[in-house]
Amino acid sequence: MRRTTSLYLDLVRFSAALTVFAEHLREHSRNGFGAFWNNHPFLYSHLNPYSQTAVTVFFVLSGYVIAYVLATREDTPPEYAASRFARLSSVVIPSLLLIVVCNFLIELRYPDAFWEFESGGTSGVALSYIGTALFVNCFWLWPNIEIPNGPFWTLSFEVSYYIAIAILFFMRGRTRVLGILALCLLAGPTIVLLAPTWLLGYATYHIARRWHLNPRLAVLFWTSSVVLLPFAASLQLGYRQHLAFLRTPDQTVGEILAAYAAAICFAVNVMAFDSFADRLESLFARFARQVRWLGSVTFALYLFHQPLLSLFTVYHLPDRSSLSQFVLLIGGTFLVVGTAGRFCENMKGVYARIFLAAWALVAQRVAMVRWEAQKPT
Repeated sequence: MRRTTSLYLDLVRFSAALTVFAEHLREHSRNGFGAFWNNHPFLYSHLNPYSQTAVTVFFVLSGYVIAYVLATREDTPPEYAASRFARLSSVVIPSLLLIVVCNFLIELRYPDAFWEFESGGTSGVALSYIGTALFVNCFWLWPNIEIPNGPFWTLSFEVSYYIAIAILFFMRGRTRVLGILALCLLAGPTIVLLAPTWLLGYATYHIARRWHLNPRLAVLFWTSSVVLLPFAASLQLGYRQHLAFLRTPDQTVGEILAAYAAAICFAVNVMAFDSFADRLESLFARFARQVRWLGSVTFALYLFHQPLLSLFTVYHLPDRSSLSQFVLLIGGTFLVVGTAGRFCENMKGVYARIFLAAWALVAQRVAMVRWEAQKPT
């Protein structure tokens, strides 16, 4: 992958997380800053569709990056599994702890704050956290219980696609077919319907390696994709038919159509940019350190922001509509993300080593069992 393309993807990734953050900031500030949102009705009504477009961008990016790592360095199951485990666990585990702490502090002030979430009793809350921790909260066969942190719904999709591509890449013959069928049955129709957006990112990497546009034509395609990408969200607003078997936040036909349109636009965007990336190398090199830092806190921003916004909304300043309160919502969130979130991201190596050590112990134990079974009596 070209260095400039890698920096561009980091910048896009952070921008997508920022879009999701803006949508949840709107939700948490609509009471204290109602006048602002009333004066900007277009922004108020379109942030949610744009945040769904941002999620589709994440899916395409994920497929692109996984194609890259499988083609260049993670060519064995232990290496691939260790990297995925480290990438997820280093932020997911602290995020779940953060949710517990924030929810506890919120309930101290408002005991009935989570009455809907807790209406299923202790078992329902436990199932919600277990499903979230195991990335199965949006699986078709898992109980349809509210997720403790909204953005976590996408991780069920991501992990399913990680497993699916591992089955396709590392397995052969009948085992591969049976593995994919079993995964589809467990995950359900929604995850399967959105899989093409992720697979398009995977295919984009391999196409970009073999085929490049003329730089001038690439600039035209890149510009066109930037202009068209926001319009993909309008499909979500235009087709509101609900499908009962879908378990995404909006559960409409429009969401699926918007996801496909956004995925195509962004795939074209990445391929086009890669075709003229070399011409921008000196420009991106000037800001490489800053862009890498933004990329390094993106996952933490995505998973940390909602419980922090809830906490700062409950423990607000005396004037909830003041500029200081708005600074608290944004600045407080980014302070935690830039410190604790950055620390969590840097722990990926530790998690990877723990996973590989555990894998080695299990492999050793399996080998010993086989040897004992084959030893002559």
